Amino acid sequence: MPMPSRIATLILLVAVLAGCDATDAQPDANRLVVEAYLYAGEPVTDVRVTEAALLSDEDTTPTPVTDATVTLFRGDEAFRLRPSDDEGHYAYEGSDLAIDSGETFRLEVTRGGALLTATTTVPSPPQSIGVTEARIAIPRIRPGGGRPGQGGQPGAGLADVSTTVFWANPNAELHFVVVESEVTGTPEFILPDALRDRFQGFRLITQPTDESSFVVNLARLEVVGPHTAIVYRVNTEYADLYANRTQDSRDLNEPPTNVRGGLGLFSAFSSQRVGFEVVRD
Repeated sequence: MPMPSRIATLILLVAVLAGCDATDAQPDANRLVVEAYLYAGEPVTDVRVTEAALLSDEDTTPTPVTDATVTLFRGDEAFRLRPSDDEGHYAYEGSDLAIDSGETFRLEVTRGGALLTATTTVPSPPQSIGVTEARIAIPRIRPGGGRPGQGGQPGAGLADVSTTVFWANPNAELHFVVVESEVTGTPEFILPDALRDRFQGFRLITQPTDESSFVVNLARLEVVGPHTAIVYRVNTEYADLYANRTQDSRDLNEPPTNVRGGLGLFSAFSSQRVGFEVVRD
């Protein structure tokens, strides 16, 4: 799953920033918005630069910026990011950059006379991660709908079958969970074709939570086979943004940002993985 789509489903940062109380006289440098996320142990692919839409604009969709110079610094080492196929996104194409927990990175974005900078530190990964059930058995579904002995809608009873992903969280820090299928090739679907269209397709990305567990029930999944649950620990900057995601209409000119010279967010995440399998009963 591409990194941008993970974050886009969690929170729309630009939607918050686009509501700023700005005017047409505002300098272009202050209209740039940076969304940049680092993931420990993963390539750098989730850096986005746009122009924030003004309240006076009829189209409030942010305009992708494709001509910025984007550089990531680790100490004195500089890593130049290149534009990707997704307009407005930038990625590092080399293999000599490792994102490790505890390291501090600085991001620099230049365009024309604009200079935007931000720093973030990669958090430590979640601890004591596990699942209550390593195998989830699919119950038999009778043709008329539901499990044998149950009425209701087709597939009724799938929500009763689950496994719980858990992790240590003594300080009630924010985490989110991504569940991905590891099945390759032609998948075997949990539900038959006649029933599958009635249910939500498989794509499980949770909202950030300060709890220490998340229940994955069978009704949320789609295919038979191995799956991976990835628990991400959220960094401070992102936690602050999420806490302020609902703004009062009288305070739209102060969106949360840690980007100097512009708007946006530069943050980092660290994760641990645990596997489970969906099998036929």
